[in-house]
Amino acid sequence: MSVCCELGTSGRPREGLKLALNRSLSEPGPPDLQSTSAPPKRCKLESVSLPASPCSDSATLQRSLVIKKVKSLDPDSLVRKLQRSTSRNFLVVDCRPFIAYNVNHIRGSINVNCSDRFNRKRLQQGKATLADLATTREGKDLLKKRTFKEVVVYDDCTTEFDRLPTSHPLFLVLTTLVEDNRDPAFLLVFLFFPIRQEFSV
Repeated sequence: MSVCCELGTSGRPREGLKLALNRSLSEPGPPDLQSTSAPPKRCKLESVSLPASPCSDSATLQRSLVIKKVKSLDPDSLVRKLQRSTSRNFLVVDCRPFIAYNVNHIRGSINVNCSDRFNRKRLQQGKATLADLATTREGKDLLKKRTFKEVVVYDDCTTEFDRLPTSHPLFLVLTTLVEDNRDPAFLLVFLFFPIRQEFSV
């Protein structure tokens, strides 16, 4: 289709100037010979392994450091420590929920309330200290004084500390103690009858 446009009028030099258009705007253009003869190119997506995040590396290093620093303590060893210490030179921290702590706990232990998600997150982000999460005034004062370097930590069900996730209350408490330059010891399990009979409340 050919369209003819006249540009210019009234005897000017542009008079009679014509612009021929070969096709209309709505009419499809001529077929592309290359696109019909050659097959379409396909892109091959290859999987690329990304470098490990520095955050995950530091978390792994921190976890291995905590596991290396924490000692394990069996119930009999704790009983002996409690029997020979008239004035205790160590702290005992109970990581269980407050209700379980009220039912039965080691005499003189400090309950740290980090079993709920809100307090765990505060402790993990460094917005709260162990003293902030202690449930008694005496416990808060003892943790603030920092006079005890050795701290025994326990809950009611953990037997293998190195398998705990980093968000577990017990692991968070031990991590906080390591960062605070203490010497934490993990009590292997709370199912110890000698301590319950003689030293529990």
